[in-house]
Formats: sequence, C-alpha cells, structure tokens
Amino acid sequence: MMKIKEIKGHSHEAYTPDHYPESEMIQRSKDYYEWIDRRRTVREISNKSVPQEIIDNIIKTASTAPSGAHKQPWTFCVVSNAEIKNKIRAAAEEEERESYTNRMSDRWLDDLKPIGTDDVKPFLEDAPYLIVVFKRVFERDEEGKKHNNYYVNESVGIACG
Repeated sequence: MMKIKEIKGHSHEAYTPDHYPESEMIQRSKDYYEWIDRRRTVREISNKSVPQEIIDNIIKTASTAPSGAHKQPWTFCVVSNAEIKNKIRAAAEEEERESYTNRMSDRWLDDLKPIGTDDVKPFLEDAPYLIVVFKRVFERDEEGKKHNNYYVNESVGIACG
C-alpha cells in the first residue's frame, strides 16, 4: 500500500478494497451472519489462564477500530495483579450498589431480574486478566497545549466492540 501521510507516528495508507464475485459475497455474508449469530452476552467468566499473547492480539485488534479523525482516543490497560483487581472490584461494587439502589428505575430493575445481575462482581477477581479501557477526550502536545479528540465515546465503543 502507498503511504499517504504520517501523523504522531501513525501512518495513513491508501485503502485498496478487495473485490469478490457476487456469489462469493453472498456466501461470505451468510457465513458471517451465522458466525455472529452464535455470540451471546455471557455472564460467566472463566478463571482459566490464557497466554499473554492472546491478550496482546485482542488489544492490537481493538486498536485498528475506526476513530474520529483517526485519533485513536483510547488507552487499554491489562490488569493481572490480584491486589489491583481486588481494588477494582471493590470500587465497581460500590458504584453498582449506588446504581441498583438509587439510579436505576423500577422498570430497569425488573428488566434485569431474568438475567440475575446485581452489584456483586466476583468475576473482576476471578478473570485472569481485566482489560481496562480509558477514553482520552484530549491530548497534549510537546508544549503542553491541549488538542481535542473527536467522537470519543463512539470511537471507544467501536474499539471495545
């Protein structure tokens, strides 16, 4: 690919899309749908260890997400330290208790009943790794001048997805 421009160490390259025959596009779209249709929101977290390389690859994949002005306004932090995971759990549960008791409407709470969620989050300590994602609303240049990022919530949401 031809390099177009380099900004803050990120190269922008011309995009050349792949082209496929219509029959192959139809088959690929069906296969993709069938694969994606198997995904579920799982509320059971394994404590099984995974190689660090898998976590690294997941983060590299997330970092390819589109973002406003290609600013990539996110920072991914991998936490495996038990003490830090314990502190994250304590803070998350405190926040969740506040949500369940004071923020969520009765309708919201009723919608959660079949799922069985509550403010207790043991998986935050059980999981071998937590990936904490921080959004960066702005950056500072070498002189300390502030520069806004764009579509931060949307960009971070896409990267997390």
